[in-house]
Amino acid sequence: MRDIDALLNSLVSIDRNSLVAILASEADAARHLVDDARQRTASQRARRRDAEQRAARLDRMLSFFRSGESGPEMSQRDIKLCKTVEQRLRSLSQVRSA
Repeated sequence: MRDIDALLNSLVSIDRNSLVAILASEADAARHLVDDARQRTASQRARRRDAEQRAARLDRMLSFFRSGESGPEMSQRDIKLCKTVEQRLRSLSQVRSA
């Protein structure tokens, strides 16, 4: 799975709707891993737990980009990342409309 921070930073040159679609797709992929993960061994349980955490993090970020607000469960790191990406999206949007 791709690093979420790197993914978000790589998507700053696209429009907000495309960003939301890509994040939604990543969240769906993580949830799919959770649903299909076996839990027989410790490493399988760890992979499933990582996928659950990734899906939850992506869902919180999606909520931010859809509503413009951060939820109470969002980490300060993720809030800062999302706000930085949002500022870049706005700047790019203004440049394109000028």
